[in-house]
Amino acid sequence: MKAQQIHQWFLENKKTLAFAESCTGGNLSSQMTALADASKYFLGSVVSYSNLFKSDLLKVSEETLRVHGAVSREVANEMLLGLMKFSDADFGIAITGIAGPSGGTKEKPVGTVFIALGEKGKKPHIVECHFTGDRKKVIEQACDKALEELLTLVRS
Repeated sequence: MKAQQIHQWFLENKKTLAFAESCTGGNLSSQMTALADASKYFLGSVVSYSNLFKSDLLKVSEETLRVHGAVSREVANEMLLGLMKFSDADFGIAITGIAGPSGGTKEKPVGTVFIALGEKGKKPHIVECHFTGDRKKVIEQACDKALEELLTLVRS
């Protein structure tokens, strides 16, 4: 439902959209490309699962990765900024997190996800989430939250 509403908004407003996904592994992009005519606004997605891809493709600084870790507000922000520069999209989403079942720590448990959203020329909005459930459920919740935040952004 949210994907369909976003789809309609982008078609009507003739704006472009791009994603940078880590923990969601392309699931967010899949929801958009499942809709006919998404190619009219959806530019594409970078699935930057490794730190190498985050730094080389999205220009996340190695210092940011070292100091804050791949799952952090700072990395989500830099992923989005790199995506927006690379794609020249009107709107973008970057997601990084820990889907589990392993990889969590006391400070960043499984289900910790950072979602950065942005509109060209405006300051990014970053949301910190703590989802529960198995890996599939965390990924679903992260995608749903990202779409919910995007709907709020485009409607504001």
